[in-house]
Amino acid sequence: MINELLKYQEVDGQLREIEKELGKSEERKKAVEAKKYLDTVEESVNKLDARAGELLLAYENVLKEKEQLEEQKDEFKKALEGIEDEAGANYLIKRVDKLMDKIKSATATLKKIMEEFNAIAKGYVQIKNKTKDAQEQYRENGQKYNEFKASFKDRQDKIKGELEQIKKKISPELMEKYQRKRENKMFPILYEVGDGICGRCNMEISLSEVNKLKNGEVIECQCGCLLYKN
Repeated sequence: MINELLKYQEVDGQLREIEKELGKSEERKKAVEAKKYLDTVEESVNKLDARAGELLLAYENVLKEKEQLEEQKDEFKKALEGIEDEAGANYLIKRVDKLMDKIKSATATLKKIMEEFNAIAKGYVQIKNKTKDAQEQYRENGQKYNEFKASFKDRQDKIKGELEQIKKKISPELMEKYQRKRENKMFPILYEVGDGICGRCNMEISLSEVNKLKNGEVIECQCGCLLYKN
């Protein structure tokens, strides 16, 4: 069975080479890059929406506060017109000055809020434009990659057919271990043990594990690969 598994890995290596060739495709890289951006668009827009909502509420609150301050200022100014004693006049003047400072502060805050509003508006436009470009990039490069991928289909189908035939001679349990590691991007998966040492990580194998290997078993090393011994 070990020889069959080794044969399976050898043929699987041909499939792995095709996968590597496809993975190096510039069209694929560009399509993946565009897809990653497109996947973040909704989250980005939601963040802008949330911030815009916060700013709108803040703007309304500050505007209301400013209007109240303006009303108080006008009331104090009217009161100041009818007052005759100096002490009372000075008191009202100070109150008006303080209100003016608060009004200036509120006005500055409103200006900052509007500036951020404008920045958010630009952010929406940037997202819209970039999304359009990303959609075009994804469509164009995705199509080119699919055409490139299709050129390997006959070879892949032939290799997969050969693998299916070899697979019938390997135990399902062992095949499952192999496939699990293959899915985790490990390759090669099967390594030979020499002098009690793993052929992949050079770790020493325990005596009990070595005995299993001598009995024709396939074991799993701490590094994750499968080990055999001829």
